[in-house]
Formats: sequence, C-alpha cells, structure tokens
Amino acid sequence: MPILKRVAVVTTGGTIAARAASQTALGDYEVDQSAQDLLDAVPQLAELATISVHEVCNIDSRNMTFALQHQLISQVQQLLARVDIDGVVITHGTDTLEETALLLQWCIKSSKPVVLTGAMRPASALSADGALNLYHAVMVASHADAHDLGVLVLLNDVIHSARFVQKVHTSVPDAFASPVQGAIGLVSQGVVYINAVPRRPFGLSSALNLPIQPELPQVDIIFDHVSAQANLYKASVLTGSKAVVIAAVGNGSLSPGAREGALYCHEKGVLCIRASRITNGAVSPSNQDSEFHTLPAHQFHAVAARTLVALALAQGATRDQIAYYLRHY
Repeated sequence: MPILKRVAVVTTGGTIAARAASQTALGDYEVDQSAQDLLDAVPQLAELATISVHEVCNIDSRNMTFALQHQLISQVQQLLARVDIDGVVITHGTDTLEETALLLQWCIKSSKPVVLTGAMRPASALSADGALNLYHAVMVASHADAHDLGVLVLLNDVIHSARFVQKVHTSVPDAFASPVQGAIGLVSQGVVYINAVPRRPFGLSSALNLPIQPELPQVDIIFDHVSAQANLYKASVLTGSKAVVIAAVGNGSLSPGAREGALYCHEKGVLCIRASRITNGAVSPSNQDSEFHTLPAHQFHAVAARTLVALALAQGATRDQIAYYLRHY
C-alpha cells in the first residue's frame, strides 16, 4: 500500500461550514459547523491523505479582516515549514476568497501545494457542493504535479491560479473563473490534470511579504459611473487613505468626476490607480496617466489591484515599485 501524503486542512468558516433551515434553502444560513464536522462529512478523505485539522476562525467570509488573514497566512507558513506536512488545504467563504488567495500567493514562501476551496451551497442543501470540493482539494494538495504552482483555488472540479481567479457569479456552483488567463487544470473522474504553469511572481520569487503587524494601509476602491462626483475622493483622502483604486469605465477611462478626484488625490499625496469596472481585459497605459498622475492597473481588476497596492504600501514600496508590481505581478 502506498504511503499517504500528509495534508493539513485549515478552516475559516464560510458556506462550506454552514447549514440552513431546510434542504432547499440556499441562503440565510448560519456558519455553525466545526472543522471536525467538515472532515466527518467526508470520510473518504482518509483514503487520500493523512489529515490534520486546524481551525483559524469560523465566520462568514463577508466578515473577514486582514488581522484574520494575517493569522491564517502565518499559520499556513508554519505548517508548510514542518517536515511532516506535505501540503495544505484551506476552506474559506467564497465572498472574499480571491482576496485571501492573492495574499497567500505573494506571501507564502514554499513550493508545497496550497489549495483553497469552499462552497456555493450550504452543507444542508440537497445539492451541496462543499464535500466534493474538499475531497478534490485534498486530492490536488496530495498530487506531485501541484508543487511549485503557487496557491491554487479549486471549486466545481476546476483548478485556478490564485493570481487570476475571480468570483464571477453570485450563486451558482460554477461561480469562479479566471477571465484573463483561464484555468490551469481540472479534476475529472478522480484524475488531476495540470495544464499550465503560472508565470507571474509568487512565493519565493515574490518581493512582497506578510507585514510583521496585522495591519494594512487604507486603500479604497471608488466605482466610476456617469455623472460621478469627486466628493468620494475627497472623503477617502480625509479619512486617511494612502491610495485609491478607481474602478473606471471601459479601458480605465476616467469620467470628469474621476479626473477631478484623481487630481485632488495627487495634490494631497495619495496615489490613484486606474483599474476597470469590467471583469475581463487589461487597463493599458494612457495619456491619462501623465495628465492625472495615475498608474494603470494592467491585468489587475479593481479588487486585486487594491490587495496588491495595500500589501506593497505596507512594506514601504515607492510609486515606481508599485508601478512595477502592477505591470509584472
């Protein structure tokens, strides 16, 4: 009999750990299942790996904070440093999963597999997806091909890189996609297929690190639209924001209100990033950047750009360094 890999399952709550009032209810549920409850629901995990379980928190991920993300990343790094751990699976609510995944992607310094998973339907539902997602995540974390790929996200049989994954639907099981590059693999009939290798810096090749203190500078996202006003930019500056990500229209085009807001931010020493409110596509450099003192987000959508900029500012990155990260990470 082959020796089983040793996988640490780290839980944070989310829909995968939730139950609703009836089997047909898919919303208004309570996150009330413990880490051990998750494992007990999938006894087949014992056939895949030797499992240890670690609970960081048990919350709806809309309540996620950087302090909890900091705790999670620190614990995962400690687990990966152990010789008796071959990989880590993290269960997480889907609402903020992509933000946590990005932080892990840049801050975890290990070649061992790290796989995030969750669920779009509570464990009590007729069509609950969490148990199989967890099973497949452990399968991937145990697989030799999952090494040196950065952090992976697995839901609905599909494997994504943490760098490009986005939640693109509010409720269906197939809610995650990687619009910019596509998925990097899948699990089918018990077989793990890895079809692509991430090229953007992650792990040891990333110059970004977890701050010592569990705090990030304030970075706001402001959604641009027809007849937008500059008042939100002024409020952001007055409340202490160190940077503003503009979820602009189209290819990062700034409305008159956004242009006024960007100039105000520049006068006050607050960096502005031109991203887009569109899910897919790059925001390329433009004459707007010299005129309104902005930086283009390139292949970062607004939420991902906010995560990158906040992490970079936390370690004292300059404007030029942030411009480099936005272009090359």
